[in-house]
Amino acid sequence: MFQLNAASMTRQGSALTARSTLLNCLLALLFGGLSSLSLAPFDTWPVLFASYPMIVWLLDGVCMLHSSRRARFLSGFAVGWSFAFGYFVPSLWWISEAFWVEPEKFAALIPVAVGGLPAYLSIYWGLACGVATLLWVTGWPRVLLLAALIGSCEWLRGYLLTGFPWNLPGYGVSSLDGFAQTASVVGINGLTVFTILIAAAPAALWQVDRRMLVRADIMFLCIVLSLTAGLAIWGSSSIAVYDLASSKGADNALLVRIIQPNISQTAKWNPERATEIIDTYLTLTTVPYANLSKSPPLIVWPESALPRLLGEEDVLRAEIVASLPSGSSLLTGGLHRVMDANGKQSIYNSLLAISTDGRIAARHDKIRLVPFGEFLPFSWLLEPLGLRQIVKLPPGFSAGTLDRTISLPGIPAFVGFICYEAVFPKGVPYEVRPRMLVNSTNDAWFGTSSGPHQHLSHARFRAIEQGVPMVRAANTGISAMIDAHGRITASLGLGKLGTLDAELPRALNATVYSRFGDFSFLALLFLLGSIYLICRRINMY
Repeated sequence: MFQLNAASMTRQGSALTARSTLLNCLLALLFGGLSSLSLAPFDTWPVLFASYPMIVWLLDGVCMLHSSRRARFLSGFAVGWSFAFGYFVPSLWWISEAFWVEPEKFAALIPVAVGGLPAYLSIYWGLACGVATLLWVTGWPRVLLLAALIGSCEWLRGYLLTGFPWNLPGYGVSSLDGFAQTASVVGINGLTVFTILIAAAPAALWQVDRRMLVRADIMFLCIVLSLTAGLAIWGSSSIAVYDLASSKGADNALLVRIIQPNISQTAKWNPERATEIIDTYLTLTTVPYANLSKSPPLIVWPESALPRLLGEEDVLRAEIVASLPSGSSLLTGGLHRVMDANGKQSIYNSLLAISTDGRIAARHDKIRLVPFGEFLPFSWLLEPLGLRQIVKLPPGFSAGTLDRTISLPGIPAFVGFICYEAVFPKGVPYEVRPRMLVNSTNDAWFGTSSGPHQHLSHARFRAIEQGVPMVRAANTGISAMIDAHGRITASLGLGKLGTLDAELPRALNATVYSRFGDFSFLALLFLLGSIYLICRRINMY
């Protein structure tokens, strides 16, 4: 009889555990979705103070429910994965827009894009939370632990399997200009750690398996609040000093014209529309320069602007140069073909500098290609399954290898970011410090969804990290002039045709991040890890 009762109780306990795990995952999914509202275009950052404490408390419950390390890890992984899946699905659904450009070919892949990519990205969060449950402690140190582990895994997400660092949690505070300046010291990955740490800090005031509030937890929360205020005040002060200095030297600012042709993706590579597209660019380039005392010496066109191999079109380049105002220079996105000695061709997605005599004076070849868009990863495995890249270029694009500052007469030394490249922090110091960043992009693939808004938000942080203004030319928008603190000083809205004439803001002195790159982020992780280990060693709780 006793054995039967014991077996029955075991089954009931297992069923209760399974129900608790399922409930935890559903709550994680819900609050993960809530946290996605912190991203552009919503920018509702206060939701983070509800979502991140919840994931801490859910992991508290996991550790209380399971005594086995294996069960803890698996349950913690499930909670972390569910939270991230709830976060990534609503914030990345817009990727499916690209598959509707040619629905007869790619519509069947929409479920893979909408569900498969978030499922993969969520693995990093699952691993972070699973490991956290194995190292879990009571009190405030568990908040440090979770912030450091998620931040570490999100950093790895930007490198492994070609990397995809889109919508890092740090982007959720992009509307807080003062606090966002923290990225100039520790980069967007460090800002991600600070964002999670600060937003999850209220969880220190309560724990599932502990009723008594410890004085150290209150002190921790006070320290975090002081840190938050300090970072915000420091960032706001640096912006105020920058504005004051900029106002004194405004007369010497470089004038820039950004062209936004608003050409749909279906029309962009249609041979019958080629002449119309070229005429659109030339017409916009020669529009009278209202509100400016002189013609801009720099004109910027977006990614893959013309449906031509511009390096092989001498007549077209001569026509373009003839349309430019006297003394002006042109930077344009374009496809560029290179033939090797054996006749093998390589096609690059490039940013081209056109000289006054019609030559291609310099170019930046896109290094970070879009997986499944511009190339097919693991093609040896996926091509036999019928998968293809979206861009119509059978051999795929070749990736550039040289990331450098380009210096040309009449143009400030600049670094190019072609479309997707603006999502990746450039933490390696440049041999020559740039005075301008140029982001040439085509977001027409994603229509009027949240994708172009997020892309702009991400690009702003490249300016903050480097302390250098950015010129952003987007085919269908959002084109913008961004200052060295990541603020938009002028913009042309999504889906609009026109020109944007603006002055180039001045650059700052080299930032900490531009000098040391991710070493500053790794130093932050080391600091948090050391504090956690000390607390664990002295058995503070």
